[in-house]
Amino acid sequence: MEFQERLNQYIEEIHCTGKELARNSGISETVLSRYRKGERIPPADSEYLEMLAKGIVRTAKENGVWDTEVPDVLRILQETLKTEEDTETFLGEKLDLLLRELNVNVSQMAAFLHYDASYISKIRTGKRMPSHPQEFVENVCGYLVKNFSSEKERKDIALLIGCGEEELAQTDGYRRRLKEWLRGAACERIDYVSGFLRKVDSFELDDYIRAIHFDTFKVPKIPFQLPVSRHYYGLKEMREGELDFLKHTVFAKSRKPLYLCSDMPVEDMAADEEFAKKYMFGLAMVLKKGLHIHIVHDVERPMKDMMLGLENWVPLYMTGQISPYYLKGVQNKVYSHLHFCSGQAAMTGDCISGHHDLAHYYLTSRKEEVAVCRKNMEFLLKKAHPLMDIYREEKRKKLYAFLTEDSRKEGRRRRILAAPPLFSIPAEVLAFILKRQKTDRERREQILENWKNQKEWMEAILSHSVVEDELSEMSETEYEKYPAALPLAECFFEEDIRLTYEEYQSCIRAAQEYASGHENYRFRLTQAKGFHNIQITCHEGKWCMVSKNKAPAIHFVIHHPKLRYALENVSLPIIDQDMEMDRREET
Repeated sequence: MEFQERLNQYIEEIHCTGKELARNSGISETVLSRYRKGERIPPADSEYLEMLAKGIVRTAKENGVWDTEVPDVLRILQETLKTEEDTETFLGEKLDLLLRELNVNVSQMAAFLHYDASYISKIRTGKRMPSHPQEFVENVCGYLVKNFSSEKERKDIALLIGCGEEELAQTDGYRRRLKEWLRGAACERIDYVSGFLRKVDSFELDDYIRAIHFDTFKVPKIPFQLPVSRHYYGLKEMREGELDFLKHTVFAKSRKPLYLCSDMPVEDMAADEEFAKKYMFGLAMVLKKGLHIHIVHDVERPMKDMMLGLENWVPLYMTGQISPYYLKGVQNKVYSHLHFCSGQAAMTGDCISGHHDLAHYYLTSRKEEVAVCRKNMEFLLKKAHPLMDIYREEKRKKLYAFLTEDSRKEGRRRRILAAPPLFSIPAEVLAFILKRQKTDRERREQILENWKNQKEWMEAILSHSVVEDELSEMSETEYEKYPAALPLAECFFEEDIRLTYEEYQSCIRAAQEYASGHENYRFRLTQAKGFHNIQITCHEGKWCMVSKNKAPAIHFVIHHPKLRYALENVSLPIIDQDMEMDRREET
């Protein structure tokens, strides 16, 4: 029998109310109510538990129910709190993962549970252990079950802790499974971002263009016969409606941007593979036409689902014609909405959450209605936050301005490199590499300017903050298969300048010498293998940047807290499937 069950049994046996017991125990009614609901429990050796035992005995004697002593009641209550889990190590990593998946407002939870918010923060980062792990877990689980019990939230939790949704349908089962998971053994490190990183690392825009015939298909100039307005009901018609909207957008003369925002469920729409292909092709047609797309992503979903969705958008992001946004916090747990708008068409939709099959979509090309929808989308973007800033060559100056301004801001930086850093390479070594490569004058000047900029940025950062660089060391045999190139993503070149193995080793020695001469710079070689086309840069707590050298050269500066946190905590080895296969073949 658990503590709250035994407490409620005592209240029934002595024929009293919670208010009466609280008064006789000297405990507030609010605290006692939480004890009864299982939202909080007292430590087995706490003063509160002894006060509660005295209150039960006093109330029982006043009501003439039974005559017993305080030590006996205290011993029975303590037995409900003494479990094998008391000796287990509490895993802050699991708590952190759980709070992030549910987007829990920690300040509100701390206030409700009478904890200090900084105390919970230290526990979730592993800097501190709960003084009473069982009590802490009981209290946290009680709060989560009470405040995060919608169908979607239970589904998210079921995916996270690896149980069936039906096991969380009832409050007791929900609380029990959460406690078991938090108290259990360490979970496997959940890798949210490597799929996204692999997609960026291996993506070749030219190959993608050829694969979908993007370079050969043409945008029709004569429109099909489309209705001025139409209503859509049910999943089949809704899929048809979204495609009709894209047709309106592609065939219209307007060159105005496309706005997309939807928190409608995607699973049942994406289940139709043919629709998914047509939808992505429609977006490709929009980009082929030269329109810019502003999309507000629905990120209030499990990290796994969010990253899978972003992976599908990677090919479109690579065009540089996408501006992604997100809205902070859960906007609504009852309704789901859709707002699409282009130059000459608008589509709106809504449904009750959990009943997408009964949603209603409305498509219109009436000027007045389109104008209103466009205004609303412009207002919405003002409330949204950038999910990431995407820089291609046409935004080179903006990227340089961002990096220059950020170099003046304090904060620890961490980078996972694909090649030795450019700024630490001696001028004479860099000149020799460029001469050997027969780099033309214009490109050589751009590289030297970038080298100078990187040195200035790094010197500015190291004057106030620590930078940690990590590079996968490769044997000469591995290097023959995966030779490193000069890290020139900021130059936006589409061709590599490969390093010989001797040059690669020379650049590593230069980085080590640079570290020995700069107190705030750390350079570490690791045998763990990572990617060979991208570099990850994190300004802790601020942003993370994924930089790709070529095809196309591009930078994703990521601001969203959950995604940024996942990248900040990514660690080698990040499994590169090709390199992993090669190693297995060699062994």
